[in-house]
Amino acid sequence: MNQLSNVETFSTDRDAIGSQASGRLFASRDRATGQCVFPPVPARSPSAHRYEPVTLSRVARLYSFSVIHPNRKTGEQPFVVIYADFPEGARVFGRLLLPRERHPLIGMQVEARIAEQGAATIYSFAPVEEA
Repeated sequence: MNQLSNVETFSTDRDAIGSQASGRLFASRDRATGQCVFPPVPARSPSAHRYEPVTLSRVARLYSFSVIHPNRKTGEQPFVVIYADFPEGARVFGRLLLPRERHPLIGMQVEARIAEQGAATIYSFAPVEEA
């Protein structure tokens, strides 16, 4: 499986995106419309009063993906980025970590992987392991 080691993933403030312990991402829901957004609206935002905090479900569905092929001169391997749809209505962009023998499939179940890297919290997605 791909590792987070020499890979740039998506990160924001440590307390803003999710809980490493639970593996769940945080979002915000507009009180008037019910629309759920990620990343969560910061408490210091002038619009913060319009939103309530939401903890997203553990499992999402792959909505779309792209395989990125870095320039050969970089020595980096191709990787996959996705949009994942959560039951709460949030659509989240991130990197999908797959074993080499697997391919992304629209509709497949994925779950967030949250890790600390220095002063940042990073997240990515991985396929849900079928029992």
